[in-house]
Formats: sequence, C-alpha cells, structure tokens
Amino acid sequence: MTATRTLLRGGQIVSMDPTVGDLIGDVLIENGTIAAIGPDLEIAEGSADIVDASRHIVLPGFIDSHRHLFQALMRGMAADWSLFQYFTTMFGMLGPHMTPEHMSLGTALGAYDSLDSGVTAVFDYSHNQSSPEHTDEAVRALQASGIRAMFGYGGAMSEQLEILSPPFTSTTPSNEAEIRRVRSRYFSSDSGLVTMGLAVRGPDSSPMDVVRADFALGRELGLRINTHIGMAVLDPHGRPNVTRLHKAGLLGDDLIFGHCNLLTDEEFRLMADAGVSVSVTPEDESAMGHGWPPITQLLKAGIRPNIGIDTCMAVGGDPFTAMRFALAVPRGLANQQSLASGANPWQLDLSARDVLEFATIEGARALGMEDVTGSLTPGKQADIVMIRTDHISMTPVLNPVASIVHHASRQTVDTVFVAGRAVKRDGALITADAAGISRRAVDSIGELLEAAGVTPGWAPPPPPHPGDH
Repeated sequence: MTATRTLLRGGQIVSMDPTVGDLIGDVLIENGTIAAIGPDLEIAEGSADIVDASRHIVLPGFIDSHRHLFQALMRGMAADWSLFQYFTTMFGMLGPHMTPEHMSLGTALGAYDSLDSGVTAVFDYSHNQSSPEHTDEAVRALQASGIRAMFGYGGAMSEQLEILSPPFTSTTPSNEAEIRRVRSRYFSSDSGLVTMGLAVRGPDSSPMDVVRADFALGRELGLRINTHIGMAVLDPHGRPNVTRLHKAGLLGDDLIFGHCNLLTDEEFRLMADAGVSVSVTPEDESAMGHGWPPITQLLKAGIRPNIGIDTCMAVGGDPFTAMRFALAVPRGLANQQSLASGANPWQLDLSARDVLEFATIEGARALGMEDVTGSLTPGKQADIVMIRTDHISMTPVLNPVASIVHHASRQTVDTVFVAGRAVKRDGALITADAAGISRRAVDSIGELLEAAGVTPGWAPPPPPHPGDH
C-alpha cells in the first residue's frame, strides 16, 4: 500500500500553540495539513511514511517578515558598510546593473538559503522591479523554490535612487499599472503558496500624496503593505511620520512597519491601537546604523514584534542568529541601565520563548497567515522543522526552547516541510540543485560587479564632512 500520509514519530514537540503545548509525541501530516498531534498516535500499518523524530525537536517553521531575497547574490559585500554606504552602493551602483537573470538567481539563492536554515515563510521585500521582466523572473524563482512567500512588489531601482540626496524624498508615484498587472497575472488568488504584498517607500521617503495613493492601491487590491519607517538614513530629520499617518487615517492592521528604531513611545501606542505589526531586524540594525532594535519599547506599548534578516549583503541569513540578537540586545540595554543606576541585574524580563514566538507565530500574524502557519496546530498547514538533538552542539537538551534559540544552527536543521512537502531531509536540500546554483551565482556576481565597476572589497568613501548624507 502506498503511503499517503507522513507521521513524525516520537519527537520533542515545541508547538508554539498554548492549547497543544510542548510534549513528547507524534505529528500526523495529511494532504499538506497537520491532522493530529499527540503521544503514540495510532495509524493503520502501511498507511503513512514513518519518520523517526525521536532524536529531534519538532517545531513550526520560522517566518521571516522582512528580507530582500535577491540580495543574496551579493552576500557579504556590505559586511563592513554603514547603512548609508549600503544605500549609495546598492541603489546607485549595483542595482541599476542587475538584469532579470540576476533577479532570478538572487531570489532563488535567497529562498533556498532560507529553507536550508528552517525558514518556511518569508516576506520578500523585492525593491528592484526595474522592468516587468525583472519582476516576472523574481516571481517565477519564488514559485519554483517551494518556499511559502509573500512577494512584496517594491518598485523600480530608479525610484530608490531619488532618496539618496536631499531632501531624501522620492516624488515618483508607484507604478500602478505594473502592480495591477502582477496582481492579475500571478496572484489572482490568495490561496497559493506564494501570494502578493506591497513594499512601498512610505512616509519617511515619500510625500503624503504618494503615500496615500500607495496605501489606497494596496488596500483596493487586498495586499499586505510593508514599509521602512523610523530609521536613521531614511528619516534624518526625525519627522513624526507615524503621527502623520494616524492623522491621515492611514494606520491599520494590514501594515507591517520595518525597523522603527527612532520612533517615540506615543507613536508605538498609536501603532498598537491600530494593530500595526513591526518587523525588527536586530543584527543589521545594530551593525549598520539604523538605531537600536526597539524591542523593549514595542513590548511596553503592547506590540509583540516579529523578526527579519533584512539584507544578506550585510549579515547572515539564518534565523538562529537573528533570534539571539533579538534576545541579547534588549537584555544588554536593560542590564546596562540597571548597572548605571548602581543596581546589579537580578532578573531577565525577556525570555528565549519570547523570541521564538517572535520568529514563528508573531511572524505569521504579521503576514496575515496566523490561521495557516506559525504554530503546530491541527488544521494548519504542515510547515515544520526538525532539529537534531544528537548533534554535538545540541546535546544534552534540557530545555528544548533554550536549545533552539541558543544552540541550534542551520547545521542542526535536519528536515524541513512546507505545506507537508519535504524540502530538506537528512540535512540536505532535496528540491534544489545547490551545487548548480552555487556555480551560477559565482559566474553571475562576477559579471554584475564588472558591469557596476565594483570590486568585492570595495566600500564607498565617507562624506566630506561628518553628518553629511
């Protein structure tokens, strides 16, 4: 009898569902959906593919709410760049020379990199739609990869270029006709594994008439809207842009704000009241000059953030490092505040389970997918990660949540399912020609750098006067 179901047998289940809880038990997958969870599930002999999960932690797939997948092609180039150096080089030099083929390869590379590290769903903030062909190739690469994704149409590179010089504002309206074309051609239904969102420039770098038009279009088409807001370079004058959005009646629970490093407590309260989601990208925010990740302020306002990588040009692409930054930075800031007041820190307010929630169920909520993914819950899609517990870096597992956040890595990600389909088994991707993609990436990036006149170790010079942008 051919097995039509999959049973993950005897794993340490971290469900991220308070009703299901954490347990030693089984997960039954039927038709891409989690059918049952419990200890010693009974099934007819031969009716399922049995996967021995006894030496694994079984958890929901990670969800990255803010990543520029296409930039994986330029991995590591921005490792020592400030945020402004990144903008001037990406938008001013590299991006304009990217071809549709570069977009296809970069998006595929980023998607497979995500899957390999246990990321099963991602908001792909794709802001290099310089031609319809660029967009088509990026969408096709996403659809072919097998990842669950929201393709965030982000506009042409020429639109991004406008924000590189004072007054750091792009007055070019978004390409409404092209957005409508993409919605109609590729995303006429919202039921597919890859759906559509909108990645707009927002009030930090667009006048309010453009912002109103972008938001109205996104809402007419039923698209989740993601934008950068409240970060150093894009908003150098500290404009109260959340307040402006509030006064214009534009805040809503279909918005994802990226970064939010320089916002005020009052603006966070306005966002909380409106149901706005916030994506923090703690590693690159800490390194590149966005400002400190505002995790403590968000929690104080009643907003539980979600986690993204942002750009793999600057930082790594695995969710484990991102979670550790999301835990260590707010803890470090709080601890330093206590020490500065003459008190030794006695209790840590933020927990490992908190950041695991940020990386799973909170990411699902941000993408409007909480009924589909983000937890191991019967009836949800089977987006599942199995992490080895017998790896030298993991054993012994005394606290599975702590082991996931503090000790796991992509090397311990053994098996990954997306909608019940295995994309990684026994530590290796099985749906991708990883060696072939790697060879193509090496050839492709060489061509791109030559066209842009940039070498791998190149960095733009600092401005002539401190504080200049």
